[in-house]
Amino acid sequence: MKRVWLPLLLALLLLSATALADEAGVLTETELGAWLNGLLLDTVGQTPVNAPIGEESLTEDGYAFLYPMATLYYNKATLDAQSVLGAVAVTDESLDMPRGIRLGAPEEMLLAAYGWQNPTLAGDESFAPLYVLNRLPDDAYWAWAQRAGDRLQSVRCAVHARMGEDRYTDTGVLYTLQDGAVTAIRVYGLSASATLAQVQSNLATVDGARASDAETAAVGVTARSDAAAFGPADLQFARMDFLTLTEKGAAVLFGEATGEAWAQDEGGRWLHTLQFSGAALVFSLDAQKQNPRLESLTLTGEGRQGPRGLTVGVALDDVIKLFQSDGKAATSGSAALLYGDGQTPPFGTLERTGKDATLRYAALAAGADGVSFQIALHLTFADNRLAELMLYRY
Repeated sequence: MKRVWLPLLLALLLLSATALADEAGVLTETELGAWLNGLLLDTVGQTPVNAPIGEESLTEDGYAFLYPMATLYYNKATLDAQSVLGAVAVTDESLDMPRGIRLGAPEEMLLAAYGWQNPTLAGDESFAPLYVLNRLPDDAYWAWAQRAGDRLQSVRCAVHARMGEDRYTDTGVLYTLQDGAVTAIRVYGLSASATLAQVQSNLATVDGARASDAETAAVGVTARSDAAAFGPADLQFARMDFLTLTEKGAAVLFGEATGEAWAQDEGGRWLHTLQFSGAALVFSLDAQKQNPRLESLTLTGEGRQGPRGLTVGVALDDVIKLFQSDGKAATSGSAALLYGDGQTPPFGTLERTGKDATLRYAALAAGADGVSFQIALHLTFADNRLAELMLYRY
């Protein structure tokens, strides 16, 4: 093939569209068009690896022209003035890409390039919006990440630049990931267009994922559980009884203390804090430092067992199943109600921010003297895993 016609019509159109300031951080038509023009110029004078192009090269994206650095998909099996480029699939790990995101790049690098507005990937069960910039009727830009659980599967960056009356580009870049690295990069929709209504629908879909996250953060509950509510029976676990444990008993269960502290309150009672490996206990004693009573127990070490066999590292979803949950319920402030009213025991609440969460259960219990008191189980999660368990009177 002696001569290659460059179908730059769309690329030039992208470059001539109203450009967005680079500091906005979104992938723009200027950035994508400049990269595309450079790629097409690199193919000038090159003969595709699979030349001559036959019907066997026809795919859903068009006829595949195989070059060493990428596969270019055209609407025709020959390159001439009527050839239109529809998509590009990158095949060379050394090919320069927008923002340096090449094949093999780690997901952290990809998210740093496009996910600065949502670094925790807060979103619904499948999608997390990365950014949205709506400047309609002139242009609009959005990006989101698709995931399965905690595993990132893809990132899509879309560009809707105005091309005419009720006509916008419908192009973008799709990054596919596996095992935390970019395994495919595809520039799509280079010959596609969308109406204003279609662009608005796309933006609404992305905002829907954002709204779902807001609902999750406030309401947060996704499953119903018929397990028993947190109660007095949960105060006996792992060979200990919260109501009767003494300081000497704590030494038997947890070993030698690694630290301690004393403090006296305004009423004259003493608070004695004992630190152990992976645990901390606070006892209250009378003015003569007698009659100790366990006020709180905190577990942070792996292997330390709490109520219902809870240990550090267990998944949030698995913990929710261990206690009563009414499913999606009315909210109280920013917390989701698992059961109860969130104020008067018994109740359970969930607060979630991205992959961090707090579960709080409360109940009424009675000591050996028959006096009732309120007891709470406070569970803190980081990256959807239990990081701290705290049981305390209040």
